[in-house]
Amino acid sequence: MLNSKEAEAKIQLLQTLNQSISKTTELNAVLTATLRIVCESINWDYGEAWIPEQDGTILELSPAWYVNPAKSIEQVSDLQKFRLCSEAFILSLGVGLPGRVWSSQQPEWILDVSAHSETYFLRHYIAKAFGIKTGLGVPILANAQVIAVLVFFRSEICEQDPQVIELVMAATAQVALKNCF
Repeated sequence: MLNSKEAEAKIQLLQTLNQSISKTTELNAVLTATLRIVCESINWDYGEAWIPEQDGTILELSPAWYVNPAKSIEQVSDLQKFRLCSEAFILSLGVGLPGRVWSSQQPEWILDVSAHSETYFLRHYIAKAFGIKTGLGVPILANAQVIAVLVFFRSEICEQDPQVIELVMAATAQVALKNCF
């Protein structure tokens, strides 16, 4: 159960998100706004979106992404390099953090992505090189189908926080209601 401060944060996030995404129906604009608002609300450094191909066989990294500009210039640069290196990845169902979230239709929290093998977190070496630590993947569901997977990262290790997961899941539900997919 959320306490009053957490409930207030959830309401504020959803109101801000609703105001922002109500202005467009363009998918990448909706996803970028969502990534920005969620990162700012939960104080995470980076967010990206993965979209299943229409045939349902692979996930591709969407053009939608966000880097929190509140970080140092070096951290922002490292996150931009992480994004650039990630663009080459195409994932199958169940492969990598986005692929597992796509398959399970459930959020997944990884305490330290740089500590896992490449078989578990495919971008292990890239994460290690650019100081990426905690990862959170969440599905956007519509009609029992994953229409996108949002993935967020921090440069610090963060223990799993059920309130953060609940907040991000509420945001993804709001995006699914927008239904521009």
